[in-house]
Amino acid sequence: MYNSDFCQVTYDLKKDVVLCRWKQFCKGEDYKAPLRYGLKLIAKHQPKIWITDTTNGFESDPEDTAWLLESFLPQTIESSIEKVVFIIAPDSPLMAEIEGQAVALREFFEVALVEKI
Repeated sequence: MYNSDFCQVTYDLKKDVVLCRWKQFCKGEDYKAPLRYGLKLIAKHQPKIWITDTTNGFESDPEDTAWLLESFLPQTIESSIEKVVFIIAPDSPLMAEIEGQAVALREFFEVALVEKI
């Protein structure tokens, strides 16, 4: 398990998913490290689902968004992941951003936005 002040990333054996729970705003290495750890979990366990809990989410720093698109996303596309799930409240201030990401991600994955799991 990866656990910092900013994010927790775990593999749930029973559900066979990687769960990424954002806790508060971060950027740079504090943003990238948990996602890199998630990629290691994917390589080890070969799950088909990645879940991101945005309950305490935040708008990403532009440099981190660029890294996400240039580095993290291509590696995820080449992995076992087939479905991406966002946990997000209907009234979340991040809804527009997450919906925009969902549109782009649907080119490669099944995508779902849910209130809870």
